[in-house]
Amino acid sequence: MARIGCFIEQDNLTHGPQLSALVKFHHAAMEQGHTFEFLFKDDIDFVPEYDAIFIRATTDPRNSTYVVSRLAELHGLKVIDDSRSISVCCNKVHLYMLMQKHRIPFPETCFLSKNEITETTAKELFKRVGKPIVLKAPTTNFSKHVEKVNDVSKFLKVAGIYFRRSDIIVAQEYVESPYDWRVGVLNGHVIFGAKYHMVNGYWKIRRTSRGKVLWGNIDAVNVHQIPDKVKRVALRAANMVGKGLYGVDIKVKNGNIFVIEVNDNPSIDAGYEDAANPEIYSKIISYLAAR
Repeated sequence: MARIGCFIEQDNLTHGPQLSALVKFHHAAMEQGHTFEFLFKDDIDFVPEYDAIFIRATTDPRNSTYVVSRLAELHGLKVIDDSRSISVCCNKVHLYMLMQKHRIPFPETCFLSKNEITETTAKELFKRVGKPIVLKAPTTNFSKHVEKVNDVSKFLKVAGIYFRRSDIIVAQEYVESPYDWRVGVLNGHVIFGAKYHMVNGYWKIRRTSRGKVLWGNIDAVNVHQIPDKVKRVALRAANMVGKGLYGVDIKVKNGNIFVIEVNDNPSIDAGYEDAANPEIYSKIISYLAAR
């Protein structure tokens, strides 16, 4: 029997599908003869008492999730997400450089420092990459701090805002698609798939309008129905990061595949990512409990 600690924050308990998924993880652990206990920030000192740690709070090298991950590693525990995965996936500059090294296909991308943000640079990029260009701050989640720019003025304005967050930002070719593939990978195996559709009339899967957050539709896809080419690229992208749990976002355009990002701590919400692959809960628990 394994004692599994699940690190969460209060926000995880206020979102219905997320809470339902946590309950499903709990039931899956019980069915396999393991315990599944929730941990909060005040419980970090108890991390070494567990056999494995499963982080479900939003990961970031600058917050408590990274502390939990490192503490678990220092005590020899299996942990999702491991600290390296958090460090790589939470910084798009590191991630794209790693993809470049491993020859993972992704949109044409440039890394810009503050002194390079000039009208001349913007014009050269538009000429080289085309319009629009997508600007990204290195640290983002749920499409925040990712903006599409069509002209020099907007380029300079958005870049200036993002440089308040980082010394380097990302300028990337815009690849239009009606949806992104989300391929869930655990320990080198595909365990779920989904199509994340763009919000109607918008270019992202998430949009904030008049204080209200809108999401595009999510279509769950059984792992056996994910195109082989998409699966192969997703596995390559995940394996270059590690052997943990990842959500690989992929666009397909004119038969070409582009990895947009590799997410550690991918969303698993009841009724969405699990709809076509309900066994994901038991698979993740089995991985955490394995000696």
